[in-house]
Amino acid sequence: MADSTLQIIHYLASRYCAGRRTGTGGWKRAQEYIIQQMQDLGILPFYGESYLQPLPHLPENIEGANILGYIPGKGRLKNRYIMIEAHYDHLGTDDDELGYYPGADDNAAAVGIILRAAGHFHADPPQADRRSILVACFDAEEPPFFNSPHMGVERFCEANPEVLNAIDLAVFLDLMGHGLGTGTHEKIMDSFFLIGGEKCGIGPVLNQLETSVEGIYPRRMGIHAVPPSGNYIAFKNRERPFIFATSGRNHFYHTLFDSAEKLDYPKINRLVLYFSYLLRDLSTAPRKYFTYIPKGAADAESLKSLKEMFRVMDPETPNLEKILNYIEKAEKICETNGNLPLPEQSKLLHLVKLIEQYVS
Repeated sequence: MADSTLQIIHYLASRYCAGRRTGTGGWKRAQEYIIQQMQDLGILPFYGESYLQPLPHLPENIEGANILGYIPGKGRLKNRYIMIEAHYDHLGTDDDELGYYPGADDNAAAVGIILRAAGHFHADPPQADRRSILVACFDAEEPPFFNSPHMGVERFCEANPEVLNAIDLAVFLDLMGHGLGTGTHEKIMDSFFLIGGEKCGIGPVLNQLETSVEGIYPRRMGIHAVPPSGNYIAFKNRERPFIFATSGRNHFYHTLFDSAEKLDYPKINRLVLYFSYLLRDLSTAPRKYFTYIPKGAADAESLKSLKEMFRVMDPETPNLEKILNYIEKAEKICETNGNLPLPEQSKLLHLVKLIEQYVS
């Protein structure tokens, strides 16, 4: 029997896994545990009898490996894939502080969410023709591999070109375990961001699911409104459809205090439901939704998300009235022109930073 989401997160963030730094004993224990959870959930090994894609020739001869399982599809769509992914490595130990980096929010929570969401899908899949679900936990996302060809996602893309071309959409999760702020309005605290949907035609699916789970608030954002970071970059650079889901960084990010007891488990459990519904809808969605749109933008969606969050902020928030007035003017520009001109798009990034400051 598979563990609960809470148990998965607590194990991966425990001293037993010691920060899950690629190539260490704690990383190996985390890897074996994730594979056991996949087996218990009915997720099959992707590489014949193995769940592992070894990552040879990492710097300093470090041992690394991606973990991949899948849930078979059905009928004419069974050879196409929807991928859902969360990296499982973290920073390891801090010898100076005699401690370890738990990495609960980064990224044990997301690993727990994708495993349990895939488990829900496997237990009750659509009976129509459907895509296979590729469940991936990539390695080597953290320093010293970050933004290098050694990242697990980069190695996956290079080693599996046929599989890459069969993935209609990849859903990447990172930093998903925390509420946005403490004591903030629920429409802020229980929000998370969905980024990149504008680069394909998946908008109708995302819009349909917006209110599918009570008490969770998916906020669509364009990729230019959020600083680039994470495994989705590999798909973006190859012009492959993707969605990046994140709650953003909190003040425990990459510290010894990113521990399991600080996470928002009611929110996490609602996210499991949301992503299980998303997998169901994506597995049967029309092929036309998955065509990559290089110049796709989501300024109207970004402004809508920002407006809904700023509206419920403390009325004493500095410059709140000016911000809301600007958003309304920008929305009118979008109504006329479709999207914002480039100088105005850069202001969206500033508004996102203001939200980060508000919830920190």
